[in-house]
Amino acid sequence: MKIFIAVSAGVILLAASFYIATVINNFTSENAQIQTTAANRVSIELQKNILITNNVSDYVSENTQRIDNIESYLKNNPSEYAEYCLNHEPYFNWPDTSKDFFIKNPTLQKIEIRLMDSNKEFQATTQNTSGRIVNTKRKNIHNMLYSSIINPQQETVVGVVGAQFNDDTIKETLSQLENTRHMQVWALTEDDRPVFQYFDKNVTQKEKDLVKKAIDRKQTKNIPGFVENVRTVDNEYRILVLYDKQALNLILINRIAGVIAIAAIILFALFVSFMAIFDHYRKQLNLIISTTHAVSENDSEARIDTTDSRFEDLTILSNSINHMLDEINNNINTIYKLRIAQQEAHMKSLQAQISPHFMANTLEYIRMSALDIGASDLAKVVYNFAALLRSNVSSQVQTTLKKEAKLVGNYVYLYQVRFPDKLAYQIVIPKELEQVKLPKFSLQPLVENYFIHGVNFAQNNNALEVKAYLKDKRVVIEVIDNGKHLNSQELEKINKKIKQPIVSDMSIGLQNVYARMKNYTKNFAMEISNNIYGGITVKLSFDYEI
Repeated sequence: MKIFIAVSAGVILLAASFYIATVINNFTSENAQIQTTAANRVSIELQKNILITNNVSDYVSENTQRIDNIESYLKNNPSEYAEYCLNHEPYFNWPDTSKDFFIKNPTLQKIEIRLMDSNKEFQATTQNTSGRIVNTKRKNIHNMLYSSIINPQQETVVGVVGAQFNDDTIKETLSQLENTRHMQVWALTEDDRPVFQYFDKNVTQKEKDLVKKAIDRKQTKNIPGFVENVRTVDNEYRILVLYDKQALNLILINRIAGVIAIAAIILFALFVSFMAIFDHYRKQLNLIISTTHAVSENDSEARIDTTDSRFEDLTILSNSINHMLDEINNNINTIYKLRIAQQEAHMKSLQAQISPHFMANTLEYIRMSALDIGASDLAKVVYNFAALLRSNVSSQVQTTLKKEAKLVGNYVYLYQVRFPDKLAYQIVIPKELEQVKLPKFSLQPLVENYFIHGVNFAQNNNALEVKAYLKDKRVVIEVIDNGKHLNSQELEKINKKIKQPIVSDMSIGLQNVYARMKNYTKNFAMEISNNIYGGITVKLSFDYEI
């Protein structure tokens, strides 16, 4: 029965998914087709208007006499211009010519002519086809196409022709397309100046403002919240056909809602049937839940009744839980015993601390006595040893780079006292890195490693340097000695060893340093290598943060 229900649900979901995928695919194709149609129609209309604009500019640019004539029109009063026309052959009157352009091109609504050297411009409209002279704006305006006036002798741009057209016809054509998608159509120049806009009746002012703002910012590629189709015209204009994504999603949801509803009803019916068939199964589950709840309420003896074995999987689960509860009880008893043992160990640890504290106080007394008798060198040795002892006794797990460097200095000094003129050392910590946090005893084991494996007090040239510096926002600490080199196999082995997890008390000091620094710092790295001084360099680095 379970298999039948599962197979039935799978078939229903598969069929619904296939139908929904088909609807989505058809819807996507439909959107693309409408966008393509809109772009094509606007492109055709735009190319016609561009041709008319170019015809006007070509006509003016055909010879210098026409350009000079228009320049005279802009500079002189009507009587002076009339006299100019009469005195120049062939006769040419620009206002009369302007009328002809409006007659020949019914969609033409406005003509502007600006010359570079003039602060006036010519404007003609369908209401005044002979035109008038106005002060020039020197700025291209929206919804107007422009074409350059070129002096045919000098082949230089001397002015510009602007033309505006009636777009009611193309807008009516676009409105006959599917108009529930919040469609916007924009025609833009190369510098994103709009020369045509269309909005279907459902486009909101907010949607218009979003697109206009994107155009003003020259960010017309992939405008957020819109599905976009781009068409290029004459390599100078772009046509954007935009759909509002939310509107598309709403349409798509409405189309597939019925299928989803039917599938949901059928699946719900299957679920109800499943619940009715496996009522006993739920009862057994409830018994398991109630038992685990009783255990959580401190009833450690509660167990699941496994006498009903009709459901093999639940029986196995119940037996496993019962076995787990038995193991938990055993573990609780074990942990209780271990906790008592731990408390006893803690007491012993407190007792053990009495001796180090007593020793530190005694050393301080010895140091003061040495100072009293003038044995300053002895007092300094006792002071450094006492400082090391106090660091060991301290329960702090974190310190600063400054304090850690001082601890290392105390440690090395004790060796230097024992072997005078055999050892030279230097510790350099920049002031800006003194307060960098790191685990206590992070550097001392590295220095101790040198004294165990690298130093040779039979020689007089033993040297050790500990330095820190800041590089690429990372703290770098180097412990450099002139002990002895390791071969490539030994270096590879030890660099690999230090990065392995610590699984016992037998870890090496370097491994312990790596593990603690890895936990306390960010992006920690540690590398051991041979250096040019004949010894070893241990390099630590991590992100800089105070």
